[in-house]
Amino acid sequence: MRSFTLLSIALLCASAQADLSLKKKHHHKHHKHPAEATAAGEPPVAAAQKGEPAKNEEQILGKMKKLETELAKKEEAVKGVVTKGRIEVNGPLPADFATKFSTGVSKATGADSSEVKVVETNPVSGGGDIVEVVFEAPADVVKAIEDQAADPESKLATGNLKEFLVAKEAAEATPVQEKGIDVDTEMPYGELEPFGREDTAQELTESSIKESDEMVDQLERAEVAEEKRAVFRALTRLRGAAITSFDGVARSQTGNIDEYNKTHKWRKTHPLHHLADEESDISKWAFPDNADF
Repeated sequence: MRSFTLLSIALLCASAQADLSLKKKHHHKHHKHPAEATAAGEPPVAAAQKGEPAKNEEQILGKMKKLETELAKKEEAVKGVVTKGRIEVNGPLPADFATKFSTGVSKATGADSSEVKVVETNPVSGGGDIVEVVFEAPADVVKAIEDQAADPESKLATGNLKEFLVAKEAAEATPVQEKGIDVDTEMPYGELEPFGREDTAQELTESSIKESDEMVDQLERAEVAEEKRAVFRALTRLRGAAITSFDGVARSQTGNIDEYNKTHKWRKTHPLHHLADEESDISKWAFPDNADF
């Protein structure tokens, strides 16, 4: 947008200069004082038209300023609009590529990292490890990212996204040590895909951490359950022992009472004289010894 503005202004300036040069030539060719022109027989209108170059120059400059103001307003209006952009990077991409991409763009363009979001990543068919990254950002940031991604000397390409934006064959070669030879650490895999992948390793690491956390949680739950079981079992045994002791005391007391009742009869120590027994003994009341017959 800015380049289009500058191009438009340059074209208008060139057109204005051409018009001014033509007017000046015409003016120098017919340069006469209005009074002289009138005296020479020229009409007053032709003499008045000679002052038009300055007026035309002011009009052209006014139009240029107006056009520049309108273009600046349009640029400001489009600047905050969020649009989608696409760039191609070297794969495979790590699990935290979205965070790295936002941080790298923020450092390179000065934009807020929260405004830059990776929408999706798609492998390019027939491109080997090339991956297409679709992202969302303000329009000016999208254009800056696309321009800097194509320039290997830009801030974006020389920052923390260098390994994804700079071609692998253009990377620096392995340096030669002072006391050794040049060693190429890359193995000739050929068409085979290397076994170790960073994204797979990240997934396995996160899975291991999750399983370890679950194992520790299960051990804690098992320990709590064992403590509860031990406490309730101890209380049950204590309650059983207490109940047994109280039952023994009650049984012993009732046994003592029964034994006392068996050996101590109240009627034996306190005999009773029943009237029925006295009446049944007729020898005493019917035929007493001292009776007068």
